[in-house]
Amino acid sequence: PNLEGQPISLSDFRGKPVLVNFWAVRCPPCRFEMPFIQAIFEESSDTELVVLAVDIGEAPSTVKDFIQSGNFSFPVLLDTGQDVALEYNIRAIPTTFLIDKDGIIQVIKVGAFPSMLEIKRSLSKIIP
Repeated sequence: PNLEGQPISLSDFRGKPVLVNFWAVRCPPCRFEMPFIQAIFEESSDTELVVLAVDIGEAPSTVKDFIQSGNFSFPVLLDTGQDVALEYNIRAIPTTFLIDKDGIIQVIKVGAFPSMLEIKRSLSKIIP
């Protein structure tokens, strides 16, 4: 679910490129790349890119506090029971999936993106 408790499914976004970032507040490299995720989200209205940040295993209040304190506005989903992380075989965080408009995973990046340039290079594989 999202921070408001509404269920979200990747299939809702078929036909659009999607960035899914698995992360946690307790993860310093995850926190490092959040400003990059925010910048990509702010630019996404031009490209139809869907940005989803999936927090793994933390209390909703912890996540909400972090998102509000950082003034982040990208969509955040909660995987409190870590079911989604298991489905996606997440072994380390952050892990980012770039999925094309046909629903095919084109990029799996384990670890933080070191720069905006690196994210944009990777995004070029799903955004023409």
